[in-house]
Amino acid sequence: MTGLLSRLTGRLFTPRWQHANPAIRSAATDQLDPEIPDQRKILETLILEDDALEVRHAALTRMQSPERLLPLLDRADGLVRERLIELLSGGQDAPSLLSREQLVERLDDSELLSAVASRGDNQQLRLTALSRLEDEEALIHQACHNTIAAVRHAAAARISSQAGLERLVRDAKRDRHVQRQARDTLAQRRADAQQADALAASRDNLLRQMEKLPRQAWEDSVPSRYRSLLREWERLPAADYEIQQRFEEARQQAHKVISDHEAREEAIRAHERLSANLNTHLEEILSAVDQAREDLYSRDCVNDHDFASLQAQRRLQGERWSELTDQFSAPAELLERQQRLQQQLQDALDAWHRHQLCQGELDAALVDNDIDQLRRLESEVAWPAGLPQTASLSAVRQAISAAQPEEPTEAAQEQDALDGSQAQDAESADAPRAADGKASLDLDALDAELARLEADLDAGKLKPASRLHRSLRDRTEGQLDNARQTRLRQLGARVAELRDWQNFVAAPKREQLLEAITTLSERDDISDEQRDRQHQQLIQQWRELGDAAASRDASQAFRTASDAIKLRLRDYRESRKQLREHNLAMREALCEQLESLNGHAMDDADPDSLRQIRDRAREEWRRHTPVPAGPGRQLSHRFGEALTALQGLIDSRAGQIAAAKQALVDAVEALANEDSPARARAEQAKALQSRWREMGRAPKGEEQRLWAAFRAACDRIFAARDQDREDRDSREQARLDQWQALIERLDSWEPETLEDAALLDDALKEADTLGPLPRGKRGDGMRRRWTGILKRREQRLDELHALQLREEWQQWRDLLEQHAVADASARNGDVQDVELPNTSAFDDNSRQANAARNQMRQALPSNCSAANERLAELRVHLAILFEAPLGSEDESRRLTVQVARINQQLGERMEREEELDEVLDALLANGPLDWDAWQTELPRFDALFNH
Repeated sequence: MTGLLSRLTGRLFTPRWQHANPAIRSAATDQLDPEIPDQRKILETLILEDDALEVRHAALTRMQSPERLLPLLDRADGLVRERLIELLSGGQDAPSLLSREQLVERLDDSELLSAVASRGDNQQLRLTALSRLEDEEALIHQACHNTIAAVRHAAAARISSQAGLERLVRDAKRDRHVQRQARDTLAQRRADAQQADALAASRDNLLRQMEKLPRQAWEDSVPSRYRSLLREWERLPAADYEIQQRFEEARQQAHKVISDHEAREEAIRAHERLSANLNTHLEEILSAVDQAREDLYSRDCVNDHDFASLQAQRRLQGERWSELTDQFSAPAELLERQQRLQQQLQDALDAWHRHQLCQGELDAALVDNDIDQLRRLESEVAWPAGLPQTASLSAVRQAISAAQPEEPTEAAQEQDALDGSQAQDAESADAPRAADGKASLDLDALDAELARLEADLDAGKLKPASRLHRSLRDRTEGQLDNARQTRLRQLGARVAELRDWQNFVAAPKREQLLEAITTLSERDDISDEQRDRQHQQLIQQWRELGDAAASRDASQAFRTASDAIKLRLRDYRESRKQLREHNLAMREALCEQLESLNGHAMDDADPDSLRQIRDRAREEWRRHTPVPAGPGRQLSHRFGEALTALQGLIDSRAGQIAAAKQALVDAVEALANEDSPARARAEQAKALQSRWREMGRAPKGEEQRLWAAFRAACDRIFAARDQDREDRDSREQARLDQWQALIERLDSWEPETLEDAALLDDALKEADTLGPLPRGKRGDGMRRRWTGILKRREQRLDELHALQLREEWQQWRDLLEQHAVADASARNGDVQDVELPNTSAFDDNSRQANAARNQMRQALPSNCSAANERLAELRVHLAILFEAPLGSEDESRRLTVQVARINQQLGERMEREEELDEVLDALLANGPLDWDAWQTELPRFDALFNH
């Protein structure tokens, strides 16, 4: 009794939501208020823990606030998620649209957001949910299957991956706009990629050509190609830093090669100018040497300074002669003249050297008046006959002449007397002969020489004036009349006056030069090279003064300082000597290399390489200077012969290349005259240009002629290509104008009825005929405008179609409503037929369905469950056709309908309009229906057609 009472008491006081019967617990949820925290916790417990599905469903039905279901989402099964989707999508008991949008903006659950975007009752709500989606797979699903076009387009606009766009093109069958937008995006990307590839290929090509330019054989067209490559690179968009740096390095190398070649060409031109004026320079050198010799031989008396000046002049002009003959070969007649002059100067200098060696003995013999010693020393000096004597030598000869002979014998005295009488007779006989000698002078020539002497004095030319005055004085002594003798004496006075004036002017200059060379011999702050150069300059300036203001002490002091400088420069000059010997050896090795090359050169040798060898050989030859004079002249002849042989080989190979380039000229001219496509001919011309560049150079004049002909033919080919390109651009422009006219026509048109869709199809066919819009600023703008116009026109047609569908449904709804009323009346025994309205919404199939429905009503069955179930299946069929959301209770019907659709469309795919007509006809033929079932399903049908 106690146990039974206890059990009854427990049952009596246990809450209903904890009752063992699920039906009682389910009913107890109606008494729980979710606004009260304790009761809300009970509802959450039932939702999460109750075993009965109907209890959990009843508890979820009480939870009408999505915010309170969100915390349960991770702990509950799919029932909570489905309830939350229903509330957020605007289903039964859903909160306001504003609150749902605000809640969706805070969601992060991709599955929940995707469901709201697919099933939401408002377009803005769906767009809000879509904006929170980040998963591309979910976006692709929305773009392909969402029932609202704006949502599909928004989802498609956010898909950017290559695979995602390809899936849109493949799967977005229901929305041509999405497919077209994805297809256009892919095409744009392919075009951009092709453009980037073409740009990269252009950069690589320009970079390779610029890098190849410094390494290839030199051509006259290299500078122009360098500038052309630079301009083409600057026209391209900026490249990456690494590529830009590579191009800059290649450009600098090419610029250096071009600059070096131009410098070499300028040096060669200077060398050629010097070679062209070689005879003039050599004549100047020989004239200067001859002038120095004449100055020496025209003096009355010579001294050490005269010979020192002669030796310096000989050395200076000899160095100039060696420098020129090291580079060029002197003519044979000038070589003979130079050797003759050098021998004359050498004879005079040798005599002066012998005189210097005997100078002490001559002075001692003159003091002792040792005639025999003087005669021996005079014979030992062997002074040349035409060379003016020194003061010592003149004194020696005067002493020898003045020496008294031995006493004569009586016979000798008689003989002398006889000889004296005979001599007097001879003098008396020769007197008139001497008088006639005066008259034998050429007075006209004498007057001309006097006039020339006066002109030299007026011009300040002391040396020629002194020589001419001395010559006139010696040749006309005692033979001139008084007038001419007076004039000669006056001119002699003017010569002396000019000499005194030059001595006056030259005196401070000599002091300055003496001081400068003394200072130079003592300075330690300059290099040996500078000391040697300044020493040579001072000697040259001293020699230029001649004998003006000359004195033995000054000359001796100058020579002493000069010898001191020479002593300090001994090591330097020894190193210079070694340098000359080294240069001589290098020049000899260079000659051997050239001779070996000439003897072993291949028949197909590159003339450009041979030209480089020739130019470098010349550079090496000029670099290894100075060299000893004698061996250097021999090597100069040898080097010239080797260069001549090398030039012959270059000319031979250049001739062969000229023949090959002539063949290329003929080929490109034949190509220019062909009628084949211009682009193909341009590519072939480029290949011929590449072959042209790979060849060497023909002879200079021939190369220019061939290049002019080759370039003219290539220009004709490229001009034809450019003309073809311009024609293609003109056709493209015409096509753009046709596109523009089509866009303007479609933009000004607005569809008013569904029949206007044919105009849109015609416009699309015309667009397909015109072809795709070209890439470019104008084409891209027109494409965007065309896409926008199509989108608006398709939306307008969709609106018209939806409006027409709703209007037609209203007629079907009225007819179906009449049949449902007739079915209800038939159950009460009042059987009536429903007449089909005579409107365009109903066809023959509709009439047959209407007749079948009337017949069914006459044979009214006792159970309407089959017709009711068929009504639900037809609703599901319409939902699938309209892509509308379905509840979980319709899942089994969805599968049934889909299988039936597949079986029905096995033979041929049915259009959507045809399928809709069949569903409506089946809906009309389905009956008789239960009135309650019809009233239950009718709002759902209305919702589908409004969807």
